[in-house]
Amino acid sequence: MYARKVDEQELTFDFAWGLKNNNLVFVDRQTDSVWSQLSGGAVDGPLKGKPLQALPMLQTTWKHWRGLHPDTRVMKREPEEPEPPYRYTTRKLWEPPPEDAPPADTHDTATLGLGLVRGGKSIFFPFRELALLAEPHPLELGGETITVHYKADALTAWATAEDGSLLPAVLAYEESWQSFQPDTEIFTVNR
Repeated sequence: MYARKVDEQELTFDFAWGLKNNNLVFVDRQTDSVWSQLSGGAVDGPLKGKPLQALPMLQTTWKHWRGLHPDTRVMKREPEEPEPPYRYTTRKLWEPPPEDAPPADTHDTATLGLGLVRGGKSIFFPFRELALLAEPHPLELGGETITVHYKADALTAWATAEDGSLLPAVLAYEESWQSFQPDTEIFTVNR
């Protein structure tokens, strides 16, 4: 479970059952509002339209993380603990997958990429495009210079500010990102 303040109200989050626009969403226990990390805020319920503060993070493989942070300790729930640190809510969201969708236990990494919003501008960096670049790749976005990093063998990408600090961004499938960020720019390498 995660707790966060929105308009001075403390919220505790759980995962929702089902998907919204092919993306896992979460629900707060206090208002039953539905939240999406791809939109950056509430997408349904009493708090619809309220933003959450995006925090920098790196979503990567365990091997890559362990290489960066060899002293990392792993939290393990003991069998006698009553419940995991998160739970699924009883709030049901359901969009049946299209008939031609791949099985639920596979990931179509061909459409995976990094979604980023800076200075009111949304951009999506498909891994297929990042693979064509020399690494790392600086660019101007929303009035600032950022650098995009890509590591194919770790199935990850991230962005840093000019001072080297990690920027808030999220790994997502292109179609899901566009459904929450319809005005997004899709990054392409000039060929």
